[in-house]
Amino acid sequence: MARLHRTLAVLVFLSLSSACSLDYGVTLGEDLDERIPDTVIFNFVHTIVENGSPRFRLSAERAESFRSTRTLKLAGVSFVEYERVAPGSNGSRSVAVPVVAAEGRADSAVFNTETESADLTGKVSVRSARDGLTVTSAFISWDGEARLLEGGSESVTTIQDDDGSRVSGAGFKADAARRSFGFTERATGYYSLPAKEAE
Repeated sequence: MARLHRTLAVLVFLSLSSACSLDYGVTLGEDLDERIPDTVIFNFVHTIVENGSPRFRLSAERAESFRSTRTLKLAGVSFVEYERVAPGSNGSRSVAVPVVAAEGRADSAVFNTETESADLTGKVSVRSARDGLTVTSAFISWDGEARLLEGGSESVTTIQDDDGSRVSGAGFKADAARRSFGFTERATGYYSLPAKEAE
């Protein structure tokens, strides 16, 4: 009889344990979804074409795509922006050789595909060929909708132009539409007169 009770107890335990399932909760599932990329791409290249000519090219050694947040996490980043090419008078595509307007690189970046905004970190360097300016920093944020470039108040940003002027400071802000820049914190540097003004 005791043996029968033990056998029944084992059978009841097995039936209960097989019916159990672990519930990790919705929050844990959502956290995992946000941390695990939908796609991982090596030697990533993304090119935007306008009027038959490249307008912007983004490259990375590694890209992780997160569909839920519409972001790309990039490592070993470089990018090139080309001058805008107007369509031909008859609406035909342009075959002009693309002219570089700006280019840059960073150790890593987080790019929002919806707003075309980005946070660049590491050894960040952005050069505007149009203005003859190079911006270097450990962190730069680009707001694609407002067209604002900002450096953090904790990191030093340096701007150098082709004439030799150089300014460094924290709290860097630049407005691409107005083509102006400034610093919210103390800045130091020197200004060199352009060659024509110096003569």
